Amino acid sequence: MRAISYSLAGAMLLAIAITVSCKKDENGDMGAIKPAAKPSVAFVTNGVANFWTIAEAGVNAAAEEFDCNADVRMPNGIMDQNRVIEELISKNVDGIAISPIDGVNQNEKINEAAARTHLITHDSDAADSDRLLYIGMDNYTAGRMCGQLVKEAMPNGGEVMRHRPAAARRDRQGDLRAVSHPDYG
Repeated sequence: MRAISYSLAGAMLLAIAITVSCKKDENGDMGAIKPAAKPSVAFVTNGVANFWTIAEAGVNAAAEEFDCNADVRMPNGIMDQNRVIEELISKNVDGIAISPIDGVNQNEKINEAAARTHLITHDSDAADSDRLLYIGMDNYTAGRMCGQLVKEAMPNGGEVMRHRPAAARRDRQGDLRAVSHPDYG
């Protein structure tokens, strides 16, 4: 798990480092090479957790490898995350990788940041935003795959307990349906 977190954090920082190595021209098109200044990027989580602490180590390692300044922020709630976004905009960071706490209700704030810097989402998406790309997984499909594995491991049924983080609660319903309804998918 630690290696996956490290690799994922490194991949996210690489993606944002690539996007900040280009600048927008007068038409808003990407492609022109920036001056040799050391890029400054921010990695914003959707909370404080051991997973993010491990990811922070990956971000810091990637920042050293790709010669950029990385600022890792672990906000405590949506209001704090919005404040962090505003602060990063005012600091004129070259790029932000963010795991939105509420991608729908933060769309305006995310678009405000995306208009001013290179912005990608990770782990949790804001699909209707102006973000450049999303790095993560389809939680619904992952839930369905998990449900299939449970069905194979327990063909005669049984009791199953699952943990549902708040951010993924809605999308991981496929696993319960696959387990509790034999004719489902």
